[in-house]
Amino acid sequence: MSINVTLRQLQAFRMIADLGSFSEAAERLHVSQPALSATIRKLEETLNAKLFDRTTRQVLLTAEGKELLRLAMRLIDEFEAVSVDLQDYLARRRGRVVVAALPSIAAVTLPPALAQFKSRYPGIDVMIRDTLHDEIQDLVESGGADFGLTVAPSKAKDFHFQPLIVDRFVMICRPDHALAGKRAVTWSQMVKFPIISMARTSSVRQHIDAACAAAGIPAQSQYDPEHLATVGALVSQGLGIAALPSLTTPLLKFAGLTEVPIRDPILHRTMGIIQRKGRTASVAAADLIATLRQQCS
Repeated sequence: MSINVTLRQLQAFRMIADLGSFSEAAERLHVSQPALSATIRKLEETLNAKLFDRTTRQVLLTAEGKELLRLAMRLIDEFEAVSVDLQDYLARRRGRVVVAALPSIAAVTLPPALAQFKSRYPGIDVMIRDTLHDEIQDLVESGGADFGLTVAPSKAKDFHFQPLIVDRFVMICRPDHALAGKRAVTWSQMVKFPIISMARTSSVRQHIDAACAAAGIPAQSQYDPEHLATVGALVSQGLGIAALPSLTTPLLKFAGLTEVPIRDPILHRTMGIIQRKGRTASVAAADLIATLRQQCS
């Protein structure tokens, strides 16, 4: 059997017990004394127990009242602690945001926005999951990430996509490569040399394969590494050239490579924020999203 006791009743009961007076408690609670008496009477009826012995001079707790006070103090204190925690959460004094991002966005675009966000809300913990496009979709879909930073999702997926950046593909090669001195290169020129592409599950590879297929250009990949640094190291050793989004090239400065624009066709990729449709972002996640959008505008 359930007992329908409200927090308001317990708070009124505790105030009377603390002050030992119905009139003083009514004044503190900003209610009339008859209204307060009715609240306690309803509480006693619900519990089927008398809680106070009242005389003309004092109000004393019964044995049942003393036991209820012990329990009520614990419940009210816990509720107030929860209320404080919720207020801190809503005020962004505490909380947690998980961001799943392509490595290039995680390394180039996200850090400045995150620094600005953390300066405003140092109590918010942010976890970054830098990974490939397919896993980003899985994390956002399952709720493992609050939002993702990646290319436009598959139309079959139930996501909302907010574009942030349009990134153009460029060729990277050694400075002594035959194509290094050109103002621009075509895909037809590039495929005459070994091309080092990223893994087939990466958004970079998927964009390149789609563009070459649409243009009728046969493009065979060498090595297929998953990590960008590996691509840079392989190119720096003269094992081939690579086509990469320009956002990624600052991460390859260690390799001392040359960057040349690509045309015929010019290839772009649009990157942005993905969120699960129908899922409301937390206040902290929404603020970080707004910071990213402001930075990229």
